[in-house]
Amino acid sequence: MKIHITNLYGIKNEMASLQHKVAYAARMLDFFELGIYRYPVETDSLDELRKRLDGIIAAVEPSDVVGVQLPTGNGIEFERLLLMKLRGIKNVRIVLFMHDSTPYDSLEPLGPVSRVVYPTESMQKDMKAKGLVATLWNRMSFDTDDSFMLRKNLLEAADFYDEVMDEKACNEDEFIQVAFGLYDKSGHYTKYVGTVIQSILENTQSKVCFHIFHDETLTEYNRLKLLETAGRFGSYIQFHKLNAEDFMSENKWVSYYTIGAMFRLIMPRVLKNHKKIIYLDADLLFHRDIKELWNIDISNYSLAAKKDIIFDNGIHLPKFIQEGHVSKDRYFNSGVLLMNLEKIREKGDLLEMTHEFLRKYPRTSLPDQDALNYYLNSSTLLLDESWNVPTQYEKQKTVKISENVVYHFMGQPFIDFYNTSEFEKYYMSMKERTAWGYDAIESEFLNGFRNLSDKIENSQGAMAAVAQGKKKIFYGYYNTPMQNLFALLHLNENDYFVHPDSSYIGKKLGGLKCHSFEDIKTEEKGTFIVFALPEIEDGKAIPKLKELGLEEGKDFFCIPKILINTQGGYWA
Repeated sequence: MKIHITNLYGIKNEMASLQHKVAYAARMLDFFELGIYRYPVETDSLDELRKRLDGIIAAVEPSDVVGVQLPTGNGIEFERLLLMKLRGIKNVRIVLFMHDSTPYDSLEPLGPVSRVVYPTESMQKDMKAKGLVATLWNRMSFDTDDSFMLRKNLLEAADFYDEVMDEKACNEDEFIQVAFGLYDKSGHYTKYVGTVIQSILENTQSKVCFHIFHDETLTEYNRLKLLETAGRFGSYIQFHKLNAEDFMSENKWVSYYTIGAMFRLIMPRVLKNHKKIIYLDADLLFHRDIKELWNIDISNYSLAAKKDIIFDNGIHLPKFIQEGHVSKDRYFNSGVLLMNLEKIREKGDLLEMTHEFLRKYPRTSLPDQDALNYYLNSSTLLLDESWNVPTQYEKQKTVKISENVVYHFMGQPFIDFYNTSEFEKYYMSMKERTAWGYDAIESEFLNGFRNLSDKIENSQGAMAAVAQGKKKIFYGYYNTPMQNLFALLHLNENDYFVHPDSSYIGKKLGGLKCHSFEDIKTEEKGTFIVFALPEIEDGKAIPKLKELGLEEGKDFFCIPKILINTQGGYWA
């Protein structure tokens, strides 16, 4: 495969100078130049024009990449026929370098193109308004005196990214193997996967082969963006299409979390030619070399994973741990897994085993993670905690970014507008550097500001209700978020606690006596407010309050919508 670039001759102006500069940098990268002369096109007959174009593209061969710098100064018809000629060569891929769109009344004659490179957002809008259709749009500036940046942009612009390696060629001796489960009903989840990929490749010199296990929710646009993100670093992606229905379960938490997390369970079955693989969640941020993880010896283990600290922070033990099947001191988080596929296959089919586990423990709240612990915990090597650092706890200690860690956001906001940390800023800059560019972070900021406004509104409503002297009823567990709320409020003698476990009735928590939920029904509406933890009662707390005719934001408030992130709050 060769890469070609056009260059404009026969005229001296700023446009010609810019194209000369780009072509000069391209020749330094061993691109082949295709000379285009500015001349009176109208003097050519159609046959003469076609012969001229054949001469220009004579060096182009099947599967080559051709960068066409526009405008040529020879008019839209000349450029249309040039692109038609190039499309007639088998598997040729075309990149349009649009330096100026103002000379065109319409770009529709150029037809659909694979990729357009443009310098400004306003030019992209102008091209779209003039009818240009492209699969990929890339904003890059070539009007620069920075030769390194010019060559870097040329390489990125001219490189097309295809899954050219089959499973045997993408071998473990040459490539680190990394896998994701991807279910993208909203269209945004793929960008999170792309951000993890970007952070991995920016922090390693190794080649990586990424395995994307997905269903039909992966769009062609997002698929190409994933390929582009990995391809910029000389790494590859293999896509494995699945049927999401095969992973569904009656366990309600399977659908509560992304079903894509269940896709990891089929990896030992599908990746028959691989001995090991690294599985990763999509809410991670690498700030270290993944090769260090890949090189860990797990020949005598099924997995390597980090111990989860959720049970040290107020989360109730699941039944299978209470029964002694797994020690809570060895319970691991499944967001970062180094998987010995051979050892796992010896134990059985992981997906079938998980469905059996969910039939035995239907109320388990972390279905795939609990199943992995149930079957593989005793044969798991516990990793150093730096391989999976929960940001919600890390931020309570520091907002500085640490060296040689992998951050795990675990449902937390990727950027906390109340108190932004260095690792959150690093995440957003990483996401912006993916193939999606600014589009990847725009919704993040808009949602963040919207949710910040929602938190302010809830806080103001709660403050107004407290200021009116209404009785305060606290509905939930006496965990960290509840304790932080207690610290913010002045408690009165008539305030009380409602615990979901009836055995607490009559006891005191945080200085308040525990009552039954039935006691709320006896209260006169408008004289009290309820502060509730929505996750209790298997997520039925809020519906139960609404069944009493209570209105959220007036008669009751969700505690996490009032608290900031480090206090146990979340973005609504």
